[in-house]
Amino acid sequence: MLKPMSFKHIALLFIAAATLLITSCKKEDITSDHKITSFHATLDGASWDADTSRAEINEDDDEIIILGMSSTYNVKMTLSGTGKGHFDLDDADNDLMVQTSTNEYHYLPGSGGKVNLTLNDKVDYALSGTFSGMLVDTLLDTLLIESGEFTHIKYEDPNPGSGPGTGTSICATNMISASVGGNAIGLVFVVGTKLGTVIQVLGSNSSTLENVQLIFPENITAGTYTMDATTYLGTYTKTVGTAASNYNSVSGTLVIEEHDVTKKAIKGTFSFSAQEIGGTATKEISAGSFCAKYN
Repeated sequence: MLKPMSFKHIALLFIAAATLLITSCKKEDITSDHKITSFHATLDGASWDADTSRAEINEDDDEIIILGMSSTYNVKMTLSGTGKGHFDLDDADNDLMVQTSTNEYHYLPGSGGKVNLTLNDKVDYALSGTFSGMLVDTLLDTLLIESGEFTHIKYEDPNPGSGPGTGTSICATNMISASVGGNAIGLVFVVGTKLGTVIQVLGSNSSTLENVQLIFPENITAGTYTMDATTYLGTYTKTVGTAASNYNSVSGTLVIEEHDVTKKAIKGTFSFSAQEIGGTATKEISAGSFCAKYN
């Protein structure tokens, strides 16, 4: 508690208040360390680093999304708000999620998880912060995230029109939709990633444990392509219990409508026939469409 101040300290109070006001009007200092992009955490006691990362700030929906991706785990934070600060994961509007090739874990309510967004660099359009929490899957298996930290995770200017990032992306938000055997599946978690010389677009449904993925060359241009099991690949995965059935495309059509290599965004449609890896079962993936920003 502040102690009562005597009259002779009033001058000092005004000086301190003026100094605070001037300081608060200054831009946040951006250190050289912040300019180095990194995204890492300890997952169930094992060190993990993302290969690629990106962020989104949607001021219309008052939402921040931060993604770190690797060949083993994809980590996604969804936060309610558009500025820096402390985000309590026990707030239903916030979530911390981890996806593997066969499973999804979401934040376990009441376990004290948090995300601290320590810096929002509005010059470079990048975010830095820390995160931690206990996650759980549909089988009640848990995954503990400790010592999570991300720095300089880039996002697009949420108010394009002046300065860096001027212009609008062809994808307002990432989306992918498809039907399997004529039945639509709700693909909610959508990630676009550039891995080496290919682009990967992945969508999944955490309730039905299904995901659909497209993989194609990074230099792909607008046009129509025949899908196969190598260059223009589509995959479908369905998990039942602890067993996953994986299907790869054997034929199909991929149509690229637009590909903005500058803003790293791609849009198109697809349909393909897929065969189970190591088996003879088949799946028909139809009515597919996607629009994704990748990093």
